[in-house]
Amino acid sequence: MNVWTNIEFIGYYPVGSAVVVVANTAQAAAKMLNGKLLELGLKETATAEQFQLLPTKRESVVILNDGNY
Repeated sequence: MNVWTNIEFIGYYPVGSAVVVVANTAQAAAKMLNGKLLELGLKETATAEQFQLLPTKRESVVILNDGNY
């Protein structure tokens, strides 16, 4: 499994949404996120191109949202 991040989808507000998804592919991650967004009554706005693969073979830090708008 791979770990994917996405800060480009639209959540409750058009800024500040971030997610981490565990899935084999970016396409699967987008499908999973869109399903969860639909459950929450939100639009399915996630696309595979928005996802970034999180490196897991070495120590790393990825800031998903630093609050700077």
